[in-house]
Amino acid sequence: LRFDLGELFARRSPKALQAFCALVHRDALAPEGGPSLHDSLEESSHKHAFAVSGDLKHGVRRAVELLANEAVWFRREKQRKGVFNEAELASGLERDCLTWLYRLLFLFYVEARGSELGVVPMKSDAYREGYSLEKLRDLELIPLTTEKMREGYFLDHSLKLLFRIVNDGFPEDPGDGQGALAMHGGLVEAMRLPALRSPLFDDDTLQMLNGVKFRNRVLQEILQLLSLSAEKKRKSRGRISYAQLGINQLGAVYEGLLSYTGFFATEDLYEVASEKDCKKLSGKSAAERESLKTYFVPASMIGGYEETEIVNDENERKVVHKKGTFIFRLAGRNREKSASYYTPEVLTRCLVKYALKELLWEENEQGKRPRRKKSAEEILALTICEPAMGSSAFLIEAVDQLADAYLEARQEEVQSEGREAIPPEDYQREKRRVKARIATNNCYGVDLNPTAVELAKVSLWLATLHEDGKCPWFGLRL
Repeated sequence: LRFDLGELFARRSPKALQAFCALVHRDALAPEGGPSLHDSLEESSHKHAFAVSGDLKHGVRRAVELLANEAVWFRREKQRKGVFNEAELASGLERDCLTWLYRLLFLFYVEARGSELGVVPMKSDAYREGYSLEKLRDLELIPLTTEKMREGYFLDHSLKLLFRIVNDGFPEDPGDGQGALAMHGGLVEAMRLPALRSPLFDDDTLQMLNGVKFRNRVLQEILQLLSLSAEKKRKSRGRISYAQLGINQLGAVYEGLLSYTGFFATEDLYEVASEKDCKKLSGKSAAERESLKTYFVPASMIGGYEETEIVNDENERKVVHKKGTFIFRLAGRNREKSASYYTPEVLTRCLVKYALKELLWEENEQGKRPRRKKSAEEILALTICEPAMGSSAFLIEAVDQLADAYLEARQEEVQSEGREAIPPEDYQREKRRVKARIATNNCYGVDLNPTAVELAKVSLWLATLHEDGKCPWFGLRL
């Protein structure tokens, strides 16, 4: 923890001072018995993140289905295009819908950590109140009471405008370089966004969704799925904090979907499970049903199953997916065959730590400190490759630990020359710059799944974002 005492005392906020005293008090840091308050807070934070990750996984999967089915409706009803007569439509829809969700994931994350990362100007009232995804989240539970509200395109227009200004920057051509707007005869400073110029936000990369518009009722449900914990009986929905979720938890959510496949129901499909599982699933919400494996059976074959083997929803109605519906689910044994399992952070941290220990340090005589094998410059020249990378969990951990190793070695060299080390308040900013340098120049990864490669690019970018940093191009490295 770090406290800015000048800011703290200048505010004169009793609640802020009480929180400060509680967190630095001896009883919180070093109690006479039991765990410290800080350990308890960290443990509960991890448990919360794990629970939220489970809800978010259901939300992301369901959001893919909503986007895809809305795109099919728009192509058929508004653009008058055929749907089932286009080859590879299902896989193209799946890819584009995941790209759309990666955009939302990126914005949720950078807005939640606005002051730390500086990618979007969350301190600007113009951005926060006029354009931000955070502002749109305020509309997620507003009842859409009229036909115009449900069928309109306000959310679609707002999100696409946000995507554009994040990618192209704002203002695009400031003219005087001051980023100022003339208002009421005077100059006021406008919001400023540096252009990301990222393939993630380039609409030309979208094949199936380019030109498609999504109705308010669909996008509102998607914002709910990505913003709020899942609906469960006797439990209120809480807002998901992307500031608390780390890249590892987000990677776990999205990597879990790599073994899922998108397909169209060619006839009505029933969800079935064993009688024992059906009893567990009875009356459960869609999010709660996610934890148990169910199977799809065509209506023409459902006669071969008992009533007790057909899954019911929370209203005790049979779960049926109508003909023509796009479904995004775990396909057979794809998870086992593709080995799409996320490596927990505790394991990546341990493996990378001891791999680097062998590489960077040489054991000395017993009782003496190990001797450093590599200089800071040599550390910065190391390359990293992760085969079967998935969402690049090992690359992210290796980049983080190598950045620490580089800064430690570099500071020793600087101090030996009589110069000052990095001030503590600047350390995290410098570390983010080093991480971006290593990720952009030293990291390589391979995966058989093209969706995994796209996810790895987003994950590695999010993990190494820093102020004024440009979008890295990982095309020839991942």
